[in-house]
Amino acid sequence: MRFVHLLRGLSVLILLLAITVTSVLAQATRGRVTGRVFDGDGEPLGGVAIEATSPGRDALVTVSEDDGRFSMIGFSSGTWSVTAQIDGYQPGQVITAVSQQGAATANFNLARVLSPFERLVGLEALEGLDAVALEADLNAADDAFDAQDYATAIAAYTQLLSVLPSMTYLQLNIGNAHRSGGDYEAALAAYAHLTGDPERGEQAKVEIARTRLAMGDLDAAADIATAGANASREDLFNLGEIEFAKGEMETAVDWYEKAAASDPNWEKPWFKLALVSLNLGDFETAKQHFQKVIDIAPSSEDGVQAQATLSALP
Repeated sequence: MRFVHLLRGLSVLILLLAITVTSVLAQATRGRVTGRVFDGDGEPLGGVAIEATSPGRDALVTVSEDDGRFSMIGFSSGTWSVTAQIDGYQPGQVITAVSQQGAATANFNLARVLSPFERLVGLEALEGLDAVALEADLNAADDAFDAQDYATAIAAYTQLLSVLPSMTYLQLNIGNAHRSGGDYEAALAAYAHLTGDPERGEQAKVEIARTRLAMGDLDAAADIATAGANASREDLFNLGEIEFAKGEMETAVDWYEKAAASDPNWEKPWFKLALVSLNLGDFETAKQHFQKVIDIAPSSEDGVQAQATLSALP
């Protein structure tokens, strides 16, 4: 009989211990985190994914309400990392200490992800303007330029520049459009606006030299030659063409080699290097260069001519 009473006593003790442990564990995971999410202008953001993580513990997730508020429960005591994430905004993170007394707070101010156009122009310059519409206007102007509709491109760039005078680089676009359309004087006038610009001045000087060269002023080649990194593959090739026409073969080779190094997959400088080698009587080098042209662009005009010439060489 006494044994039965002992068993009953043990059962009751075990039950009490179980209830106590369960209660303690429950209390140890009743920590709360509350907060709000705002955008960069201080407006509440709803629909933001909130996630709380801590090493060795299960993550807790929720979503902010329309007024930006959120509340999460079920935290064990310790340090938690709470993140807020939504498309179009840079994610935010708050490290907070959670206990079982009171609620920890995690508030967020998420900065909007800027478009490439906004980063280019700057938010200050775009204040009060429709950035989306202006970006569309710029894309339309670029499309017109690519389609060789230079008059439309010039008008669009000019209009954008009147609205956003800080976009000084548009003078380069205007000048390029005038030059591509054959109006060299208007191109020079556009580039001249930037010659004193600390950021665009050197590029403007290079474009002026290119325009003068296109007008037949061979002295402009010297200005391009000193342009260094600003010289394009076409610049380098054209400098080679000038020297080739003058019969300065060694100097021509130097420029053609620089053009080829600038773009090894461009067949034109390799073809001219082959012709120079022929002029110098170096048939083996000429063959190598002609073969290079064929390897790069076999169906191009230079590729076809290289094949014919290579076949005729001994």
